[in-house]
Amino acid sequence: MKRLLALIVFALYVASWPADAHHSLAQYIQTRGDVVIGRVKDFAWTNPHTELVVLVRGDDGMMTEWSFEGASTSRLAIAGFKKDTMMPGDTISVVYSPRRDGKPGGMFVAVTLADGRTLKLERRQLLQGGAQRYE
Repeated sequence: MKRLLALIVFALYVASWPADAHHSLAQYIQTRGDVVIGRVKDFAWTNPHTELVVLVRGDDGMMTEWSFEGASTSRLAIAGFKKDTMMPGDTISVVYSPRRDGKPGGMFVAVTLADGRTLKLERRQLLQGGAQRYE
């Protein structure tokens, strides 16, 4: 009986651990590196992922909001990004892996800033063989 009680207590203890899950990158076409130019609306320096929102002028002249997921703040910091690297109103160029659902945005892998500097992530699993085009 003590053994059964100990087993139940242990099972409840394990079940109470927080889940250490991470979503898949399957929603992005990781073998492509598309480019878009626009104005920064917002750059959220948050974990577990940063978020970049860019306003892009379409062929019809209308502005469309593009949303890009980024790596964690620590990964971006290693690549040279800071929380104030991109400010609202800055014109930037974004290299990204597009969304599979066709919505505007994706996962950004490199950004050319208004001052001409290009900051990029070392993500071989993204842009396999395509990143050289944007160096």
